[in-house]
Amino acid sequence: MEMRDLVALGDKLLDIDEAKFRQVVTLLEQMNDHPDIQRTIAVIRPRLVELRLHRRPTLKRLFCDPFEDLFEALGKTDPVPLSVIERSLMNSLWPLVEAEIGKDRLRAFRPALQDGPERKALTEGFWADCGTAVARIAEGAVAGHYSEALDLRMNPDRVRALSDIATILSIAPEVAEMKAALSPKPVPKLHGDHIEAIQTIGRRIARARPDALKIFILTATSRLGDPSALLSGLWDMDLGQKPADRATLFMALSGTVVAQMEDRSRAFQNAPGGTTDRMAVADLALGIVASLDATRAAMEHSRNKEFDQRLKQVRNSVHAMVKTQVLQDADAGIIAAIGVLDGGGDGRTQLAQAENQARALRKCATIADSLGLRGELREMTQKTTASLTEKAQQALGGPAGNTRTGYTAIRMIELIAGPAEANKIMDGIMNGGRR
Repeated sequence: MEMRDLVALGDKLLDIDEAKFRQVVTLLEQMNDHPDIQRTIAVIRPRLVELRLHRRPTLKRLFCDPFEDLFEALGKTDPVPLSVIERSLMNSLWPLVEAEIGKDRLRAFRPALQDGPERKALTEGFWADCGTAVARIAEGAVAGHYSEALDLRMNPDRVRALSDIATILSIAPEVAEMKAALSPKPVPKLHGDHIEAIQTIGRRIARARPDALKIFILTATSRLGDPSALLSGLWDMDLGQKPADRATLFMALSGTVVAQMEDRSRAFQNAPGGTTDRMAVADLALGIVASLDATRAAMEHSRNKEFDQRLKQVRNSVHAMVKTQVLQDADAGIIAAIGVLDGGGDGRTQLAQAENQARALRKCATIADSLGLRGELREMTQKTTASLTEKAQQALGGPAGNTRTGYTAIRMIELIAGPAEANKIMDGIMNGGRR
């Protein structure tokens, strides 16, 4: 198969069977440096992560290893790093790093890709050289300017990311040690051994590279299911700092956590109601509310009024997001999907959207109190359930009814209100007439 054939497959590679997919990945990796191949791999990366394919070791992958946890999240359930690095920036950066280090020097590092007695020393030497190279490249990056070398407009986030990559590479052995302790990713809950490892490694960094401590902690948070969870334990961690330095670090990390929540809460803010994936909105809302709770608890130490106000604004944004994107017109969308069946239509697309809406309603019930939406959610749930019950009674309560409509209505009730309520309504219909 030629390269143009592989590239032409595009997102079709997401649907082929696993055996063929693995074969195609092997072919793609043999030509990995070509820009078209990189774009194709970017398309299929979510499936690569899902299948956890063991990919051919390369110096480029070894280069990325210390900071790969900070790449933007690929899947809905992936933790969102508190300090994101774009893959496009890394892909533009690596050729410049290669040029800075030089072919001969890079060739000497290739044994680091294989098991052997020199692997650890070679790997650490490689990371050190890469860190020096990135630091030199970062010196020429100016926010607001176009970088000819990187072929990218250098916004403040990209300038910050270059500096972060250089810093992380300078403490790469410590980061590797931390990753081994906080494994496998994502860590659902911080335990004592996790905290002890972060403290022990953090103290070494605080002594040798105090300026690298913040990005080390941010990298550690990216190993967690909820990156904000580390904040609650940070105040009590012994990282070998003076009290003033500890407070400064805590406030800097708090600012990063709050800024991320602000960005996430704006994700669906301007989308017209009903045009977004309601379950995606519900999942995002649950994640932000969990982060809000953890951050509020952590900030009991700081008593910072500015953060209190910003957290209140985040809560208000999530309130508006759930109200407009999950609750608004949910009943109309669900009932309309049932109506398609009444008319004899197939309705697969509409039913899939209706199930999405129903699941989103039920999921948001767990955070309705936190968002001050308990009454509105209860009203929408009752209204929708009543309309669905009426549909089910009409369809299943007499000989002329459409049984598919009836059973689909019961299914929607189950998704919204739970199986006990759905069984109760179903029993009432059956006992009231048709058996």
